[in-house]
Formats: sequence, structure tokens, C-alpha cells
Amino acid sequence: MKNFLLVTRNMEVSRDWIDRLKAVIASRGGSLICLENPQDSTNPGTIPVPENTDGILTLGGDGTMIRAAQNTLGSGVPLIGINGGHLGYLCDLDPDGVDEAIDLLMEDRYEIESRMLLAGMVYDAQKKPDQESVALNDVVIVSRRPMEILCLTVYVNGQPLYTYHCDGMIFATPTGSTAYNLSAKGPIVDPKTRLILLTPINPHTLNSRSIVLDPNDIISVKLTARREGDEPVAEVSFDGNHRRQLVPGEELVVYRSREEIKMMKLSKMNFLERIRNKMQSN
Repeated sequence: MKNFLLVTRNMEVSRDWIDRLKAVIASRGGSLICLENPQDSTNPGTIPVPENTDGILTLGGDGTMIRAAQNTLGSGVPLIGINGGHLGYLCDLDPDGVDEAIDLLMEDRYEIESRMLLAGMVYDAQKKPDQESVALNDVVIVSRRPMEILCLTVYVNGQPLYTYHCDGMIFATPTGSTAYNLSAKGPIVDPKTRLILLTPINPHTLNSRSIVLDPNDIISVKLTARREGDEPVAEVSFDGNHRRQLVPGEELVVYRSREEIKMMKLSKMNFLERIRNKMQSN
């Protein structure tokens, strides 16, 4: 590995780090190109990845990593994150060990992990779909009105599963199991697995739990009014972005994406060790 693309949210804030990385990589015979990826930019394939790029570095937190993964989707180039945020579940590198990490990368001493993505779209009342969006962490439904309970009926492969009265719903990948899903008391799973987690947010029931679904299941969700005369309005987001409205008569469909993300791994910690380390430092 010799040629790198660095993606960061703000190049001015990261200027010292960018200069350092350029110097380290150049001293070892490599090259580094830098691109800025703003917080609100999450369009798949919109970051131009040069043909000779061997690896993509991200500088920031998990949000920067997620945006870079989405925006370079389809390039096939693996990513690794330098953690400049808080917990950094997705970022494999700590700032103090960057020089050593660059050596390992340029000596091809790393492993590749493939991570599944979710994809989805909203069908309107005429069954016309909008544009497909993808998520590395999760697809989330919440109410657009404060303190409003949603009535969400979930179908799996066309069969009704359950009608939830809740604040919202999370559909998470294994990678996203340590994100919003964790806060909603959903299970933590190894990110290398292939499955879909369904976790209701604050369900108004005594027996509603997360459900683990087959990765090839097709999930659909319909929003209905809880009482006659109600006009509920929900919002669907993909990794916190690509927000769109969901109203009665429309349908959200979530499924496994055809694409996967490749992530470079240098850490010798296994999944459980990494979780324990991150949890204790929080």
C-alpha cells in the first residue's frame, strides 16, 4: 500500500495533522491526497477516488468514517479511521500511534474486514419508490412531533410481524449494534456477522424486545394513526442523514445492500476486547 486518500470534515481544523501525515507518508515513498467531506454530505459515490488509491484514511470520529464510507461506495478501496472524536468504535487508529500504523499499512501488514450495509427506500401511496439510500450503522424511524407515539406495523418478507406502539424503530447492521441500537438496549453483535437487528425505541408494552433477522429478509414498515382523526408524521433517516418523511399510506422497505464496505484492521484486539476497552473509557 503506497497511495492514500485522506478524508476529513474540516481541512483547516485538521491542517497540522494533514501536514504531519503527508510528511510521514512521503518519507516512506508514498503519496497522500486530501479531500474535505462536510458533515451534511452523504451521497454515495460523490467523493472522487483516484484510480491509483490503495487506501482511504479518515480523520475525525465515527461520523466522518461513516460519511467517507458512503461517499466512496463502489470504489472498492478499503478504509481505516484515525480517531479524533470520542469513543470511535469504527476508528481503528489512535493519534499517538499513527506513525507506526502508516508503517504497517505501507508494508501491507493489515487485515481486511467486510461490513454489510443496509439499503432502503420509501414507497408513496401510489407505490412509487424514492431514491435508494444506504446505511453502515442504521435506518431509524422517529416521530417528527415531540412526545408523539408512533403506531408502526412491521412485515418480514410480506408476513406481518408485530404492530409496535413506540417512539420509533431502529434497523441496525452488526456494525451499528454499538450505535443507537446500544442506547435503545439492543444487543451487541460482532460486526463481521451478517444479520439485521430490529430494535423498537421506548415501546409502550411489557414484552417488546429486539429481534434478530436473517440478512436476506426484506422488511417493510407502515405507519398508521392510533386514533381516528390523528395525522401522524414520522421521519426516516439513514445513518442520521438522507432524511425523508413517512406518513400513513406510505411504506418504508429495508433490506441488505448489494454493496459492502471494506475496512482495514491493524489492532490485535478482538471484538470483545475492543468493546470492553471502549466501554471502560466512556
